[in-house]
Amino acid sequence: MPSIKFTCPICKRTETIEVSEEKIQSAERNPVPVLITHGSPEHAVTVFIDKSFNVRATSAADIIQRIQDTESAPRKYTRRHVPVPKQTKVQLDDLDYAQVKIVALADGDKSVDELAEILDIPAMRLKILCEQLVKMERLESVKTVVE
Repeated sequence: MPSIKFTCPICKRTETIEVSEEKIQSAERNPVPVLITHGSPEHAVTVFIDKSFNVRATSAADIIQRIQDTESAPRKYTRRHVPVPKQTKVQLDDLDYAQVKIVALADGDKSVDELAEILDIPAMRLKILCEQLVKMERLESVKTVVE
């Protein structure tokens, strides 16, 4: 296997790689892009090698470092509780006014907070009412959506 030397455009180190002669000679493209990773922090370099095993160009990306930076960045998630209505007709006879309004407004999209604002009820009270409606089989469930 031929050894190829190149200078990394990121860390400026001279590196040596071995490439398959068959890979270079049978490639459809010329020069052939060969991707390697090295260094600390690790980064990627594409070395373009022609059919005579000469380095025509190098192209670098510190993509590995960017992935690590992205993974270590704090993520802020929001959690929404969404009442899911029954797909069948629901009896409303023994429900109070607030419960009837919740069953009527629950569409599977509006959150407990949104419904609480519409009904002018504290969100925690509305969530408790929704859980009661689930137990009474008037709502299907209260799903938690993480965004």
